[in-house]
Amino acid sequence: MTTTAPELLDRLLEITVTLSKDMDLELERSGLTSSRAHVLWVLADRGPSMQQRLASDLEVSPRNVTALVDALVSGGFVSRETHPADRRACLVTLTAAGKRAVTAMARGRETLAVELFGSLSARDRAVAARVLTGAGTRLAELVAAQESRRPR
Repeated sequence: MTTTAPELLDRLLEITVTLSKDMDLELERSGLTSSRAHVLWVLADRGPSMQQRLASDLEVSPRNVTALVDALVSGGFVSRETHPADRRACLVTLTAAGKRAVTAMARGRETLAVELFGSLSARDRAVAARVLTGAGTRLAELVAAQESRRPR
């Protein structure tokens, strides 16, 4: 069975679309979007953060992070408080509900991983990891090259 490079890319794109649909359906049940979930992941990883740092970490504008945080505050996932060392800055912190949401997302990730790859042999998982890592590395290089040619 010969598989061309474009056929491999088509399969990867199909998987990406399906994963995105699955993630959106799961997040919707919790009242989240992928962008809001990304904020929760960053906060879970880095701890309480100022909105400026969140905007930088998420690579979005301060206006976008404000809207994301507003929605997460409304949903009870995060709190926004005055920074203890800088009264002009806001500190965004996960609430108990936000921590539960992150735990549920992590559990869902683990479940899906086992369902997708649990039956593969260690050898097949190693091959898949090598192929996916190589493709990811190459894609990152191509994107970086594109970004470096972009007018500023």
